Amino acid sequence: MGVERTLGRVEADLRDGDVTMARTRLRDLVRSLPRELAARDKLAEVCRLQGDRAEAGRWSYLSDVRDPTEVDAFERACGRDPVRIMGALRWEGSDDAATEVAGQRLREVRQRAEARAGRTLTWTDTGYEVQDWRQDLGLLGCLLAGLVLLALAVVGAVTVVGWVV
Repeated sequence: MGVERTLGRVEADLRDGDVTMARTRLRDLVRSLPRELAARDKLAEVCRLQGDRAEAGRWSYLSDVRDPTEVDAFERACGRDPVRIMGALRWEGSDDAATEVAGQRLREVRQRAEARAGRTLTWTDTGYEVQDWRQDLGLLGCLLAGLVLLALAVVGAVTVVGWVV
């Protein structure tokens, strides 16, 4: 389905009050055509309708006109890490874009991300995962849960052996 046709269907979805379907169509469009700035802008608009400021900031990040509070919400959601921001933008190819503003923003994000990662990065594979304390805490929680289950299994086995003997 072409870009114009999909955008037309999105408009029909919005007229019908089906914001969720509009967002799904736009996400799919941006996934298949990540360099299509009009689709990104429309997705930001739909996210805004749903009150999702971080996602509105994500998809309007390359726009000529964007809401600084939405961009801030998006950057906070990425832990202000430029490598995570770069990956979340879901851009492909070079830093060239249909507008000079978008191209400049892409170059700025890439420069900050490469400085953080200490090496050259591509848009499709940053090859760098940011590990933060929440991920470490999650791993610790899983380890502790496993140990508790093992202890319970041992107690259960000892109890069963005590009944048999």
